[in-house]
Amino acid sequence: MLQAEQTRKSAVNKLKSIVNTKKQWDGFCEYLDILIAEQHRRLEKADNLVAVHRAQGAVEILRYLKYLKDEAS
Repeated sequence: MLQAEQTRKSAVNKLKSIVNTKKQWDGFCEYLDILIAEQHRRLEKADNLVAVHRAQGAVEILRYLKYLKDEAS
């Protein structure tokens, strides 16, 4: 568990340049918002439970990425 946490922190530290540059971060968040909107459309059109769960999982991960700035700080 400790090794995984260290690896995660190391990876997050490598992303600090994106997180700390407002223009890049805003562009990244805008892109994530577009992807989330696409997943919402898929969710609305889903005709089976598997597709619904996939879209929900995708939205969850994309939103998690938006909180990367908090984790990197």
